[in-house]
Amino acid sequence: MDFPVNFPFRFFFLFLAAGALARAADLPTGADTLLTRPAQNPAWADLFARLAPDRNRQSKFEERRTFPFRRTPVILKGEIRIVPERGLSLRYLEPEQRILIVDSQGLLMRDDTGRERAAPSDSRAQAVTSALVSVLRFDLAALEKSFAVHGRREGDAWTLAFVPLEPALGELVGVLAVSGAQGRIDRIEMVKSANQRIEILISGTQENVIFPGDVLHRFFR
Repeated sequence: MDFPVNFPFRFFFLFLAAGALARAADLPTGADTLLTRPAQNPAWADLFARLAPDRNRQSKFEERRTFPFRRTPVILKGEIRIVPERGLSLRYLEPEQRILIVDSQGLLMRDDTGRERAAPSDSRAQAVTSALVSVLRFDLAALEKSFAVHGRREGDAWTLAFVPLEPALGELVGVLAVSGAQGRIDRIEMVKSANQRIEILISGTQENVIFPGDVLHRFFR
């Protein structure tokens, strides 16, 4: 069973294949302070506690994928559902309806009729997807193992930049930049160069969502 060639995941592999690497020196504005042992940093403890992956969440997202060989970004829209004990589910609504499930078993793609298959076992995609899931779930313990964390807070607004510790991961994802206000994440960027990035805009986040059984069955496994 084959998925259409323009399935959203295809553009993800194009991003991985491109070569430019963002450097730690190219941190986004407002993320220039290195946080030593961020999980124990008292200045950030309140925010990290609010972002911790201990509750069900649902959000809308718009994903913009910019490549040097395209004049305009590729735009995808959909929904994010997070259940800590089950994993994360991305439901793409535009341009096609597809579901991507990320959990302890790996990646699973499911179309709108329920047909499914495991995503290609590409170690690059697995590494990048794992990093993105750690950010979306804000699993700080997992993030600290792979990234140096830089950040700045100004009032309710905050920005964090995750710089890969290993050059091999850096070549794949560049710098992961996350920003928001109070206890919510509004934007995630994977920045490899000025004209090569993935930007995810998150809105309408609901917390402590109770997902009915049919929703869990449809969007998780």
